[in-house]
Amino acid sequence: MISGSVNKKLFFSLLEVGDVMAISMIFIFSALALYTSSIFLERHVGRLKIWIVVMFTCGFASDLIGTSIMFFLAKTKFSLALHSVCGYSALLIMFCHLVWAILAVKNVGNCQRYFTKFSVYAWAVWITAFISGIPKVSSIILKLFL
Repeated sequence: MISGSVNKKLFFSLLEVGDVMAISMIFIFSALALYTSSIFLERHVGRLKIWIVVMFTCGFASDLIGTSIMFFLAKTKFSLALHSVCGYSALLIMFCHLVWAILAVKNVGNCQRYFTKFSVYAWAVWITAFISGIPKVSSIILKLFL
């Protein structure tokens, strides 16, 4: 069995750190597009549809992958910075929100009715994490191109 640190070293030796960071940013920006679209499309359509839940799931998966890559690149794994607290909270909320969306599509109880009310608040936590990471992303992009 190969340990996690060996896999990490092998993966990062194949790519430059800047390349890996760019890949993680692509996933995070994909999450922005997919998650935001799914939240506001559900409000526009007035009901959760399976295709919206699929979009929601892809947004969550994109965020999870992008965040995981950034986690492995980070020197400090956990901190009480706004970006970290909101980011990890947002992942947990997104997961619960996804489970809720699946239950709503299956017409379990009042899930559909309350889903619409809660969605914008869950998205607000996620977008706060996204926006608080912009200064970090900006500095990384400047380092890559300058």
